[in-house]
Amino acid sequence: MTNSGATMSDRRPTFPHQRRTGSAARILAVALALLGVVLGVGFGVGLGAAATANELPESLVTPETIEPITAEQFGQLLEHHRGKVLLVNFWATWCIPCRYELPDLDLLQQRYAEKGLQVLTVTIDKPEKLEDARTALAKQAPNLPGYLQGEKDEYAFIEPLDPDWVGALPTSFFFARSGELRKSHPGRMLYKDLEREVLALLEEEG
Repeated sequence: MTNSGATMSDRRPTFPHQRRTGSAARILAVALALLGVVLGVGFGVGLGAAATANELPESLVTPETIEPITAEQFGQLLEHHRGKVLLVNFWATWCIPCRYELPDLDLLQQRYAEKGLQVLTVTIDKPEKLEDARTALAKQAPNLPGYLQGEKDEYAFIEPLDPDWVGALPTSFFFARSGELRKSHPGRMLYKDLEREVLALLEEEG
């Protein structure tokens, strides 16, 4: 247990998504090859990533409820949202600070969506808790798209976001429009702090 209120374990987590450095390249070589992503910059560049992003089912691009998603699909989803400021939040129903944070994330999305913000939520609840997670998100953050990480090993979903993340929940990842990871914050954030980080990225040149 950390000051964030919850942690998955002391194992190093592992997300088929590009970090700002190539430190995850060894672990993710196969996934990145499938995505056609060029190592070293944000979500990746190149036609392969763009093409696979267009192949996502509509239920994952604009989910009406929490949808299971694989690591590869989530990498495609992030590429789909390139050009927006992204805030990716990991949470779980059993994490009390996560539940308190969700309404602030929802308000943030409502206020800044038209300026180019996209908030994505990913729960690490087990598949048998999917309905519980759907109920919680619908009640506390009805305007946010939600996903359930769909890998058998949840740690295979995370490292490309930030290999240094130890699994504390909630954790928020902030990405510039270019896809570059600018900040990760383990633990609950207050609305004013979330807003400050998002505004700084929104004010940057696109």
